[in-house]
This record gives sequence, C-alpha cells and structure tokens, in this order.
Amino acid sequence: MQDDLQSAGETPSRIEPRKLLALGLVVGVSALTLAAVLGSGTSDAGFGRTDMPSLLTPPALDEPEAITPRGYLYGGNEYLPDPGRPRRDPDAREAVSEPADPSTREIAVQVMPGDTLGQILDRNEISRQDAQDAITALKAVFDPRRLTPGQGVTLDVVETDGTLTLARLQIEAEPGRRSFAERQDSGKFSAGEEHDPITVETTAYSGTIESSLFASGERAGLSPTVLTQLIQLFSYDVDFQRDIQKGDRFEVMVDRRTLPDGTKVGDGEIDYASLTLSGQKLVLYRFEDGTGLVDYYNDKGQSVRKALLKTPVDGARITSGFGMRNHPVLGFSKMHKGVDFGAPIGTPVYAAGDGVVEKAEAWGAYGNYMRIRHTNTYSTAFGHLSGYAKGIKAGVRVRQGQVVAYSGNTGRSTGPHLHYEVLLNGDQVNPLNIKMPSGRALAGGELRQFQTRRAAMDRTFAGLGGNPAETAAATPADAPKRR
Repeated sequence: MQDDLQSAGETPSRIEPRKLLALGLVVGVSALTLAAVLGSGTSDAGFGRTDMPSLLTPPALDEPEAITPRGYLYGGNEYLPDPGRPRRDPDAREAVSEPADPSTREIAVQVMPGDTLGQILDRNEISRQDAQDAITALKAVFDPRRLTPGQGVTLDVVETDGTLTLARLQIEAEPGRRSFAERQDSGKFSAGEEHDPITVETTAYSGTIESSLFASGERAGLSPTVLTQLIQLFSYDVDFQRDIQKGDRFEVMVDRRTLPDGTKVGDGEIDYASLTLSGQKLVLYRFEDGTGLVDYYNDKGQSVRKALLKTPVDGARITSGFGMRNHPVLGFSKMHKGVDFGAPIGTPVYAAGDGVVEKAEAWGAYGNYMRIRHTNTYSTAFGHLSGYAKGIKAGVRVRQGQVVAYSGNTGRSTGPHLHYEVLLNGDQVNPLNIKMPSGRALAGGELRQFQTRRAAMDRTFAGLGGNPAETAAATPADAPKRR
C-alpha cells in the first residue's frame, strides 16, 4: 500500500511530538477554565471565590416574606429578596378581601345653650337618616324640644371602614331617669326609659318670713317648685303684697324623692301647709275624693279654691292700684281700671279661673290683650302681654292656674308689667276688693274620710317636729283681715 501511495505522489504526514504536547496543554487549560465557571467558586487550578453572584433556584423558604422562588438572588451564603419583582401572595386569587373589624365606641356630649338634638347628631357625624329615625322613635318617651343646657347626651356608634352607624341615643331626661332610642336587629329604632330606684321620704319645713315668703322659704330648704305651688294654693285668700308682714310664719310637709346615692331628684305634691299671718293661721290639706279628684281643703273640709285667683302671676309686686291716678304716659289724671303687677318680660301669666278665651290679640293701648269669660257674671283681662301660650286663641277652654300668656311691655306702657282686670257684668271692678265665692265643701262620708286623712297627716307632721293640733284649733274659717 505504501508503494501505491508513493506512486500517486502523496506521502502520509507524521505528527511531531512537540505539537502533541502543545495540543494537550490547550485542551487541559480549556477544561480547567470551564470547570471554574460551572463550579462552586473555587477550582483546583486556584482561581479563588467569584465576586459575582450566580442566578440559582433556592430551596423552599418558610420566611413570611417569601415570594416567588425565582424572585431571590443568591449572594454568597444568603438568599435576598429581589427588589425588582412584585411582592404578592402566590394564593392571592383564592383570598377574599375582608373589611376592617367594626369598632363600637361611646360619645358623651353635654348640651350647650342653643343646641338641638339634630345639631348634636350632625356635629358627631351621624347620618341624616339615622338621626331622623332615632329622633322620631325617641319622641314616644321624650320631647326633643325640652332639651336643656347641661343635660347629658350619650351616643353609642359603630364605626366600619370610617363610616359611623348610630346604635343607641340616650338622654339624661332628669336625675335618675334616662330616655333612649336603640337600634333593633331589624335596623329600626325603638324607644324606652331606664329609672334608678327612688326613695320617698316625708319632710317638714318651717320658718319665719323676713322679707318675702319666697326668699324665706328658700333659706329653709324649700325648692322653687314647692314654693311656687305654695303661693298658688294660698293665692285665693292671700294678697302677697299686703297680707305678708315680717315675723309671719309658714309650715310645709312634702315628700322628698332621692336616689340611692342621696341625690335629690325632686319633690312630690304638698301634703300639708300653713301660713300664720298676724297671729291668724290658714291651713290646707291635700285630699283625694272618691272620684279620684285631688284638691286642697281647710280643716273644715272646704276647698281652698275660689272662683278667681287674686294674683295671676308669681312673686310680682303691685306697681299701680285700681282708681284715679296721674297717667304716666298721657300726663293727666285718669281712672285706672285694673291692677298693675311689676314683672319681667316673659313672666308666666295664669288663668284666674276656669273659662273660655274670648279675645287674644292686639287691642289698642292694651297692646297684646286677652280676655277670659269665667261665668255669666265674671270675666278677667290682661294687657301689655309679650305673647300667648301655645294653643291659646279665641274659643279655647282653659283651666284655673293654667299658663295662658306672658307679661310684656306692649301697647301704651312705660315699662314691663302685667295689667290685670276683673269685670263684673262687663264693668271693671277692683280685683283686690271683691269677695270671691268659696269652692266645694265636703260632706257625709267624704267629709269623714277627709277628717281621718287630716288626723293622720297631723300625726305625721307632729312626729317631724310640727304642731298641727294648735294649727287646726287656731285656723279661722275666713281669710285673714286686710290691713
């Protein structure tokens, strides 16, 4: 064969040993370099640790910040979150977004002057619908118009995602009594009241009059409510301007109501009262007859109520009497056909007796005027009023002692006062001189029941330090003498 090759002119070349060695070195170096790149950062060739991290797939991690596994970079011996990848829950498609847990809180508010319940709810971000529904329900137990400065209002609200829902509205209607409107499961509001237990204790008061019955009564501990009732009850027989003198005395027995902590929450009706005027004693007792009618009677069982009140305002002083006088506006002598009582504008005016309103309107020099017909014989009239009580107009029937108007300074007037007239068969007469007919007198079985009741009250009053036996014995049948 060699001979054949030689005859063709081609002779096989032989590889020199030098070239084989060089080729082996090249292959070896290449292999070592590839191992270094794919290895753990070191090589037998002594390349050392690489400074650039390699992208790897790390094992599963339990850290709370774990994200998609390929979102990690390997740096040395640590796995670090890749800031360039979105952070998400791999099971996000199955999770439901729940709203924040609702929180309940209480808002305590003190009523300020001029506040209305609607304004209070609006200021505290209660929706208009919740406010309307709660106030409408509350009206069943509390009139929102009676809201007064100082009262406490409590709102229970539920807050969900920044939205407030009213759960309960509560008002301190009076000490020991709370009125509320509460949301039911149906979403509607219902109203109710809560009452603290009240203790009733019979209490006696007495004192000597120094300047006025009202001032002396307050010093003795009587509340303004009881004093007002006391004055009204004796107004049928007593002219509190002319009949009261320094040194006269008063006695009152009334039920006091207190809460468990001793806080006084009010007084009941007067059970017994007396006035000693210039040595003469007037007494009265509270008695409920067989028909359920409650009234006050003297020791003889005669009702203290008369046809007309002598004084239709509380605590007012007489500034001008009945008769001829120099008119303060006109400047000449003129007959004054009534009695003027000095009273601040807005002082309540009481109906002097049961009757029907004949006129309630502006009328010449009288200003705002009112006339009430009591019987075919008697009528009463008021002048210079600042206004009329709610619902009062011509044709309305009123009860004795009912607030029908308010004193003022309208018409021909030089200052705030009430002009009061009594008309007998249409003619003005002096209200202070007429003899008012007595009211009802008990008889038969009712009189005997009253006497039993009167004796029991006398014993109670005596046990509290009073002297009712002397009171009853010294009580005259008629009103005290005029001075």
